[in-house]
Amino acid sequence: MHAVVGIWTIDEARRGEQNRTIHEEIVPLTKGRPGFVCGYWMHDPETGKAHTTIVFNSRESAGSFKAFVESRSKQAAQAGVTGDILAMVEVVADAQFNPRSHHHGAVQ
Repeated sequence: MHAVVGIWTIDEARRGEQNRTIHEEIVPLTKGRPGFVCGYWMHDPETGKAHTTIVFNSRESAGSFKAFVESRSKQAAQAGVTGDILAMVEVVADAQFNPRSHHHGAVQ
């Protein structure tokens, strides 16, 4: 798997509009990309930065998505979002919470 990881500077005054755009446009567009596995759109209130991690099942799919994001930088800037870092990286390990295997109570 490969991921496209980004750090973004956002215009805090437009954050509500940006969050609506994420939910109504960006997430559906991203989910429809070939090879999409999962995605996270995050906000750090201490720095005001946005962080994204979008995982794909192949290097080719991740590279195509990175190029797509780069091609939309002008539209993003008009919405008050500028890219600080956008990198394609190899996923070397992952872990996920599985509620069925998680037991509450005393440690054995």
